[in-house]
Amino acid sequence: MKLYTKTGDDGTTGLYSGERVPKTHPKIEAVGTLDELTSHLGSIKSKIQKGPIVYEVETIQKALIGLMREIASSDTRDWPDGQMAICFLEECIDRYQQQTNQFTKFVLPGDNPLSAEFDIIRTVARRSERAVARCENVTSEVKKYINRLSDYLYAAARYIEKVFEETMQIKNQQINQPLDLEQANLLIEKVKAYAAYKGIQVVIAIVTKEGSPISVQVMDDSFVVSYELAIKKAFTAAVLKMPTHELAKLTARDKPFEGLENMLDAKIVTLGGGYPLQVNGKVIGAIGVSGGMAEDDIEFARYGARCIGGE
Repeated sequence: MKLYTKTGDDGTTGLYSGERVPKTHPKIEAVGTLDELTSHLGSIKSKIQKGPIVYEVETIQKALIGLMREIASSDTRDWPDGQMAICFLEECIDRYQQQTNQFTKFVLPGDNPLSAEFDIIRTVARRSERAVARCENVTSEVKKYINRLSDYLYAAARYIEKVFEETMQIKNQQINQPLDLEQANLLIEKVKAYAAYKGIQVVIAIVTKEGSPISVQVMDDSFVVSYELAIKKAFTAAVLKMPTHELAKLTARDKPFEGLENMLDAKIVTLGGGYPLQVNGKVIGAIGVSGGMAEDDIEFARYGARCIGGE
């Protein structure tokens, strides 16, 4: 059977009952928006990869498939799994609300990449809700579920922010000066967890303020060449006390440090992914990350720097 049927070439499509309607029909708009929502959920599920939130997201995706089927039907009828699906969301919301000490203030999205993505998905859910509200013959369970889903996405985003704040941040007062192996490994674990959330395999190096390696860790399936690059990025950031991607601007033709990367036995690199580690404005070491795209390496290294009050 071919993927294309040509039956929609005239601008119409079929409802679940077989009835042909324009593709601008409110029910088709609603189903299309819910399909978009399901795909967004799949994207974030692939980034988190494991844990209870993955199970919750997959459960929601399955519920949305049933919900779309109900909307695409021509007849008003009860959604068989509706009440159970609604209760599932409410239980998740209550649990997250309890774990995050309620939600008492307006939140500016963007505290971390994962919670920000959940907030984006929440806006798609709200758009889905508006689309569903324009449909006729939609049961109360369908409307209630899509309304509750937005609340779940908000609660999950706030929970993720709390997890990042509590488990992925090292407080300044906990940092030994100079950095020791235990602190270096702890910081690396934070960055590895972040990289794993993003589904990117990298090598992470921590060096002293003089540029001597303290610890280097290699994630599974990362590039072999990334090992040496991560160390060089950390060394460069430490001895020059600046992020390596900023150094790149200074080593360009006719710039103050032109050709610097060709000196010092090629220890200096200008590839993004090296960041100095600072406490109270004092450089105590540096982090180097290699293995992703340039913007990924910069993001992970910047995150590591921020974990101990960097930048």
